[in-house]
Amino acid sequence: CRYSGSSRLPAHRVALPVGHPGPPLRARRATLAGMDSQYAEHLASLRKLMEEKGVECMLVTQVPVFFWLTGGRTYVPTIEGAGPSKAFVDKEKAVIITTAIEEHKMKNQECPGWEVRAAPWAGLPKTMDDIEAELIAGRKVETDTGDLSGDIDEMMVDLTEADMKAYIELGKDIGEALEEAARSVSIGDTEYKVSGLTHLAYNKRGIDLVMTAVAHDERIAWDRHPLPRLGAGTELKKVCMIATCGRRQGLICSLSRLVCFGEVPEELRKIHDACMQVDAEINMATVPGKTADECYSLLTKAYTDRGFPEQMLQHHQGGLIGYKCRHWIAQPGSDKVIKAGRAYAWNPTIAGKTIGTKSEDTIIVDKEGKVMNITPSPTWPYKEVKTADGKVFPRPDILVK
Repeated sequence: CRYSGSSRLPAHRVALPVGHPGPPLRARRATLAGMDSQYAEHLASLRKLMEEKGVECMLVTQVPVFFWLTGGRTYVPTIEGAGPSKAFVDKEKAVIITTAIEEHKMKNQECPGWEVRAAPWAGLPKTMDDIEAELIAGRKVETDTGDLSGDIDEMMVDLTEADMKAYIELGKDIGEALEEAARSVSIGDTEYKVSGLTHLAYNKRGIDLVMTAVAHDERIAWDRHPLPRLGAGTELKKVCMIATCGRRQGLICSLSRLVCFGEVPEELRKIHDACMQVDAEINMATVPGKTADECYSLLTKAYTDRGFPEQMLQHHQGGLIGYKCRHWIAQPGSDKVIKAGRAYAWNPTIAGKTIGTKSEDTIIVDKEGKVMNITPSPTWPYKEVKTADGKVFPRPDILVK
């Protein structure tokens, strides 16, 4: 397995002015008359699956699947697992069922190329149910939470060429965004302020944060999922960790970074070096055919070899990513398999006595089985970390301010 990413942006990526997010992918590819080719391909895949399984019609309601199928947002409040819009699919029709409130948005912004049928909001849910019933026309209907949910999940993580292009562009932007946020933090900032700075850097690039973890100083050792806090005792004294999952048009990248003000403490230096080594080992071992159980065993050995065997059981280590923060994580005994054309995000962590650390990026295993880090931060300090079998994988070091 060879590494094809680096701490610098690949030459094929087109540079944009600083701070410029570029036009949305859909705006660059879609035509006024038709559906974006990326999602037309997804629709064709769903129809093929339906034909193979003898399903006449399908209703898609869940946010990750709706994103994959249409590229659009079905929710209004972001906390919802489903929203006021559904996608109906049979072998002839592809219809967004929604309310009159959402009609213009779904037709012209979120799901161009799809037929949109809108129900009056007065009388819900019956008004939408009537549209569904008309489309279903007495046939048996399947849903994305039913018997085909596992098959749909497998389709979602098999990246098309258009998906990979979108993912690489997201990775470029999100790597820049987290570096921008990390470089903007100051001593005295609360965890919530750092979270706000991170949201700003992501949002200006059209990325929604679906997970934000911020911890300062000793708390990095206490909490593996540190939701940001406000008030006395949350102010940054020396070390800040920001861990994120960012989403754009459904695709999600995960990455984490550490900032230290002044000299890096000896304990932090030791555990971060070990954490980067564990991270390099698992990323370079992410090769087609390896099982999640084998990944778990490799991680266990990597921690043990570096003197931190207990850390393996303190937090999950990551796994398959795509339209969910993780579609699966490496578990003992799991028969899930690494496959080419998919994305993965590993997230080893180590907690010391007074401080903790984490190393995390998102990679794609391309069609040839090569590993590419898609979330490098362009001017971040990196270390060339060598694995036990001699491979080299650059890992983000601690940014010293």
